[in-house]
Amino acid sequence: MNAIEFLGTGGTRTPTQGTTCVRVSKHCVIDAGNLINTLGDNVFTIEHIFLTHSHLDHIIDIPFLADLFVTQKSIALKIYGLKATLDDLRQFIFNHRIWPNFEEINLIGHENKTIELIEIIPEQAYHIDGVILTPFKTNHTDGSCGYKIEKNGTGILFSADTYKCPRIWELLDENPHIHTLVIEVSFPSSFDKLAFDSKHLTPSLLKSELEQCQRDDFSVYAMHLKTLFAPTILHELNTLHLLRNGGKVLSDHDTIAF
Repeated sequence: MNAIEFLGTGGTRTPTQGTTCVRVSKHCVIDAGNLINTLGDNVFTIEHIFLTHSHLDHIIDIPFLADLFVTQKSIALKIYGLKATLDDLRQFIFNHRIWPNFEEINLIGHENKTIELIEIIPEQAYHIDGVILTPFKTNHTDGSCGYKIEKNGTGILFSADTYKCPRIWELLDENPHIHTLVIEVSFPSSFDKLAFDSKHLTPSLLKSELEQCQRDDFSVYAMHLKTLFAPTILHELNTLHLLRNGGKVLSDHDTIAF
């Protein structure tokens, strides 16, 4: 793949839009908000899921993937995340109450477990299918992160869910080969208190954050808009000229080339 594909881009699950899921290579995605509906039988090609955090809209397909994979696969589905994110999966999802603990259940006919939870370290690079994924901590939940996505000497910065996060702008200034920022904008600017409480961005917050960056030569794409407010958010983004250098609000199945 010479591009990343956005399988899910919404801040709310609707009949026509999935939640966060980004395919970065044939076998690897970031988050699992819309894998099964978009990939169908091709979902069995997925072998690696890098998580940004444990909120439901980012992990929702993982339990169902495990349920599918247990009878069909010979190797474990590898799920990567910061420690707090993996702790949440173990405590609240794969606990034999909400869902079977597929970390303990073997793939049928094989010695491998169905899923393998792998802790990742912020600022450490992970190489998958020729793509380099480097997590960096964000300001959303305990254990939340975004990713620097690199291939063939170019890069895309994916913020995932976050509130004000100085590390985003440091990374852009430190890495001139990063040509694109994909950032969340969940609420209109009038919901600044809700944005603070839930640790999300608004257009006005994004404007003030962008001013921290020394560069202005990268494209800015927005996603994770809450559906009820999408027209208002889009109007504000355009009025404030925040979708820079060919950027736009992303929709499911959009791609961005490396």
